Amino acid sequence: MPAHTVASLVGITYGPGGQMSFTALHPELGRIDATLADLGQGLEWENVYRTRPRIWLTCPECGHGVHAKLSPRRTRYFAHDPGRSPDCQLSVESADHHLLKLVLAEAIRRAGWSADLEVPAPDGAWRADVMATSPTSDEDRMAWEAQLSPITDDDIQMRTDRYAADDIDVCWVSSRDRVPWLCTVPAIAVNPASPPAAAERWMVHDGLVRFDYARGGWVQVDDVTLATFVRWVLGDGLVFHAIGRRYRRIHLPGSNATTRRSASWTTQRSIDAEAEHEAMRQQQEAAKRAREARAREAEERRKQAEARRKQAERERQREEEERRRAEAEERHRLFMIEMERQRAVREAERREQQRKQQEQARQEELARLERDRQEQAAAQQWWSGVSAAQLTELLDHVARLSMTERTSRALLRSDEGDRDFAYGIPVYTGRHLYGVIRPCPHSLGRLPTSSRIFVRNAREKALITATGLVNADLVTHFDLPDHEQTTLL
Repeated sequence: MPAHTVASLVGITYGPGGQMSFTALHPELGRIDATLADLGQGLEWENVYRTRPRIWLTCPECGHGVHAKLSPRRTRYFAHDPGRSPDCQLSVESADHHLLKLVLAEAIRRAGWSADLEVPAPDGAWRADVMATSPTSDEDRMAWEAQLSPITDDDIQMRTDRYAADDIDVCWVSSRDRVPWLCTVPAIAVNPASPPAAAERWMVHDGLVRFDYARGGWVQVDDVTLATFVRWVLGDGLVFHAIGRRYRRIHLPGSNATTRRSASWTTQRSIDAEAEHEAMRQQQEAAKRAREARAREAEERRKQAEARRKQAERERQREEEERRRAEAEERHRLFMIEMERQRAVREAERREQQRKQQEQARQEELARLERDRQEQAAAQQWWSGVSAAQLTELLDHVARLSMTERTSRALLRSDEGDRDFAYGIPVYTGRHLYGVIRPCPHSLGRLPTSSRIFVRNAREKALITATGLVNADLVTHFDLPDHEQTTLL
């Protein structure tokens, strides 16, 4: 039932988020309860309702001021004064929650027990929505919790454990259709009545079961009122029982549907019936196992006779196999000797091949080093005929040509010959290679493919193109004079 509908039926109106509770702290008498005729302290309602001067009442949860109020249907409660703390748990409870607490308190009192609302633990470990106290002993108490908001199994178990630490039983009650934690802790789900305040007309629709021996399983009970359920629990007529693993499929009355429950409220008689049925089932299974054991023994005797017959045949075959195995082992021994001889021959051949390869690699490395030495000597001679002024002159011509062709000045990153560019000097426009200045004719094989070449004059171009290693169209000369006589290889 939606919260605004419940509120209108009960006749309680308050602002968003809720601002009401059923208990308050009196400055002289202490805790008073609006659901009790004498407020629990021998005090008339008129002594706190619209009195002048006003009695200063406070919320037992947050300490904020509260004042006595009557709903249009004459329900007594305490409302928070303006400016309350948003963290007060009593003030943010929904109308459904307040209604269920009233109904639980009424059911407890009908059972002959006293019911106190919103009772906190001395150390603050818990706060019971409704605390039921036995008429014969103040030590015999049971907490009843209205739980409508979502909560995890771990959280509700932790809250239940806090009650258990103080030797207090608890039952959680929800009026929601689906209660996922119903088996986690002692709990029931109820259907609200109309009008909602009539506790004897609220029905328990989940969390209560009985054992049907003929069916061999549990059946859900849905024809018990909340008031009756509370009376049975407080009278020790019901127990929260952990259902046996084989019996957790619960039959729903009036249909073939089932649900699963690992624990539920039930009577000791049903618990005994489950135990009796389980004992009967175990006896039947034991008898079945005995029959199966006798059948296995007979089959074992037959197998043993067959095994003896086969054993004799196996002995004969074993002797034959031993003879063949000895022959096979001798053949294998001779085969392994031959394989070892061939392996030794292959190993010798492999080592000789390895020695030849190492010798070839050494000769190739010596040849490479000799080629590098010759190329370096040729490069030194190639560059010895060019002075610094001549190199600067050539670089200036290349720079002007790059400005014409690419509108970007060609620059060198080093003024020394680079082995990877045939001991020439690479020049770049931005990040891109523009060309190579005066690569050595003896090392043109090292030059990157399609590299452009710049030389001083036609004589140098002729020396480079004569090698046949570069395209003459890729060689540019600037017709610069030699100035000095040089010997070029």
